[in-house]
Amino acid sequence: METEPSAIAGWQRAAQSRWPWIILLVVLAVTYYGSYLRYGIGFRDEGQTVAFLSQRLLHGEVPIKDVVLSYNVGWFWPVVALYKFFGVSYVLLRGWCFALSTLTAVLGFLLVVKTTRRPWLAFLVATVLVLIPGSQFKNYIPLLAVANTLCLLHVALTPADARSSLIKAAIGGLVLGLSFLIRIDIALLFAALWLCFLLLRIVTGTTPFLARTALGLASLAAIMGTIALVHWPVLADAKARGYEREFAAQYAEKWRMLERPVTLLLRKYRPLAAPRPAHAGLHAQTPRRAALTAPEPEGSLEKKNLRRATLADIAKTGQNAGAAFVFLTYAPLLVLCLLVPWGFFTWIDGLRWGDGETERRGLAVLVLLGGALTTFPQFFFFRPDVPHLSEFMPGFLASTFASAGLLWTGVTTWKNWRTAFGILLVAYLAIYVARVLPDRWAGTYTIRLKRTKFFTAENGVQVFVSSREQTGLQEIQRLIREFAPAPRDYVVCYPYSPGINLLANRPTYEKNVYVDNASRTTRWDAEAIARFEKYQPAVVVLSDWDINGTPASRFSVWAMRAKTWIQTRYTYQGTYIAGSDAFEIFTREAELSPAANR
Repeated sequence: METEPSAIAGWQRAAQSRWPWIILLVVLAVTYYGSYLRYGIGFRDEGQTVAFLSQRLLHGEVPIKDVVLSYNVGWFWPVVALYKFFGVSYVLLRGWCFALSTLTAVLGFLLVVKTTRRPWLAFLVATVLVLIPGSQFKNYIPLLAVANTLCLLHVALTPADARSSLIKAAIGGLVLGLSFLIRIDIALLFAALWLCFLLLRIVTGTTPFLARTALGLASLAAIMGTIALVHWPVLADAKARGYEREFAAQYAEKWRMLERPVTLLLRKYRPLAAPRPAHAGLHAQTPRRAALTAPEPEGSLEKKNLRRATLADIAKTGQNAGAAFVFLTYAPLLVLCLLVPWGFFTWIDGLRWGDGETERRGLAVLVLLGGALTTFPQFFFFRPDVPHLSEFMPGFLASTFASAGLLWTGVTTWKNWRTAFGILLVAYLAIYVARVLPDRWAGTYTIRLKRTKFFTAENGVQVFVSSREQTGLQEIQRLIREFAPAPRDYVVCYPYSPGINLLANRPTYEKNVYVDNASRTTRWDAEAIARFEKYQPAVVVLSDWDINGTPASRFSVWAMRAKTWIQTRYTYQGTYIAGSDAFEIFTREAELSPAANR
């Protein structure tokens, strides 16, 4: 029996519609993420930090002032709101982060289908975004990259003198304002991209100059206005609770962080000034200043950047080595070297011939690639490892496939080049899935492997772990309950294990729960010892893992004085293994007064 022509046409219309694909994508995400929602607990990821710091904010501690946040307040406030209604729960936090990953995949689908008009291709890219959501508990990063790029794309494809672009720019400003409240550094890069794009639209274009200038300036005002509107309630809260200065200081700090490499580059090529003669006076270095700037012992302080894989690492093994990882590290540069000139000349060609559609497509390609690059420096220059690769790739994949859709629209020449580039994109996608999907640090299902024992602790830490993890976690939990029996007994963990506080439901007096050899000050040991003497923590938990991948980043190396003080005044209870983490447990001597700990 032959299929009715009307039935075939109905299936074709359904295949071209977006909603069936979006619904299928959401079902896939819910099923996939639900399969490992309760599996694993990692002390080296940021989930413990987000959960623990959100709990502290829920209990009334002032953001930034009482507790140092890893990112802006918008990262934590939704979690605090969830905790307020449903109670503190580590598993609930994981569900929230998976919901953000699902939203990222949906927006990635919309980004690709907007330009390619091929829902099946957009679904393929979005499926990869679901399968590899990125480093868990940092799901905001791919979301910000894809969401801001999608807003830019909508404005870029709208004629410069169309009034609808003003509304789309205001929506983009809303997303950008929320991005500032979450990750200031990424938002600053997108703000610069918005500014460059609007200036190009004003200076060049195929529409009347006055019309596009008026609408461009109005769009800029709309973006700035919505950013201010989003910040208004946060600034009101900061003023009411007394952390407005600390809140504002974040923005200046992040700006300096982005501006510093450019300044150093300019200084590198600036002519050297004549050396000043040494003399006493206002510019002379005082003995105290000399003491403060004296170098640390060799090996104690170093850069926080990880070593980037090189061609020599192709034949090596390891998480950040091997042919596949080296290819994934450098192939984005090749893709960008192909797409950027292609998009640029398409834009110029549209301007030259007065073809508004071609001009908008070329400029939209440049905007897409700019959006992809906002998360590239964090991976390529600072932390070139699998977790940060998985955070960069969602925005990069969606933007490159969307760019290909724009560049291939209406093009009948360069068939061989288009075929070769298409093969490169598909190969990159396949190698990425094959290499990163089996890696649990990319937030994938592999966290389920060998985790069959159910572990229950405080604050919704109810997860499946391995037998080895369960034994270590139970012993740590037992020791804390024995030596820190009161709910207000302090437990401090160095350099970075706030999950211990979370699962034990015990507080810390430390404002900053993260410290390493690159971020600590030269006075850290003395200040830490002074806090030990003041607060007298009941339990001290130490981990000696190489937090930045080098021996000098071990706590026993850069915090030798502090560790020696602990060893001489606290009782060593043993080293307990929880998966890949080893924790040394020290408990307070019985004769020490716990009065200051109440």
